[in-house]
Amino acid sequence: MDVVTVGHASVDLVRAGGGERLQLGGAAIYSALAAKIFSRAGIVTRVGRDFPREFYSVLRNAGVDVAGVKQVHGKSTSFEIEYDGAGQAHYKSYRLGVGVYLRPGDIPERYLTARAFHIAPMAASKQRSFLEHVREHTYALVSLNTHVAYFQRYRRELLRLIGEVDIFTINDDEAMRLTCTRSLEHALNALKKLKHNIVVVTMGVYGSMILEGGEVSFSPSVIQRRIVDLTGCGDAFAGAFLASYLRTENAVKAANIANSVAAINASDWYFRALARLRFQSLEAFQEFVVARQRRLSKNQRSLEHFIA
Repeated sequence: MDVVTVGHASVDLVRAGGGERLQLGGAAIYSALAAKIFSRAGIVTRVGRDFPREFYSVLRNAGVDVAGVKQVHGKSTSFEIEYDGAGQAHYKSYRLGVGVYLRPGDIPERYLTARAFHIAPMAASKQRSFLEHVREHTYALVSLNTHVAYFQRYRRELLRLIGEVDIFTINDDEAMRLTCTRSLEHALNALKKLKHNIVVVTMGVYGSMILEGGEVSFSPSVIQRRIVDLTGCGDAFAGAFLASYLRTENAVKAANIANSVAAINASDWYFRALARLRFQSLEAFQEFVVARQRRLSKNQRSLEHFIA
């Protein structure tokens, strides 16, 4: 493996357009599907007996190794998600299920040769246990992201973890909440004062800010004809950033790639746009993005001419 993602995989009940279906989800899933675009990727997670067999095929067919998916007695992590007419997701309920019992010992031995690990949002105490295990048994890079739901209980622990991982990603709203500030500028200044290696603050359609060595750089996002589904975009960014950074060792270049991957993820439902992507080089992916952007720009110009 090049990249291993650790975290929740979920069986989600999704309602949209008057119908409903079971759908594969979870932060670790989106991160792995983004990382596999440029690298050999595997996933470490726990699922219950209710985890559909076809979900394994979805991951294998997309190019994600599933040796680290451990099926145990009990129910899988699950979310109930309802999409409104504008395509906005509303989370009605959730159940962590057997995912709460995920532990470092679930990492397959052959995964310990991976070049990088991404620790998806979980309780910060559990994230630390995975970080310490990886540091003890590997020389891998470690990235980590979190979720606002963990801030109230784990804020101090998360602030310490920022300086102990190689890459920490968070969105702009979460950055302000974690640092107890009221603007992104103040949040970045607060993060500068903390021990850190690479901190990336994502800003949705606007791009991302990269904090490294106390210096801040900006990486713009790419245009989209329309946004379909924002689910998992932050997790996809984290996986793509880590896989790209392994190749470039340049945070700004990695952010440029990850911005594009997140934007592509948002252009279709759930992770459908990511599942079919696979590139042997970052250059080939960039050529794909340029061609895609030229096509979108041409369509936009044609639309403007029509309206005029």
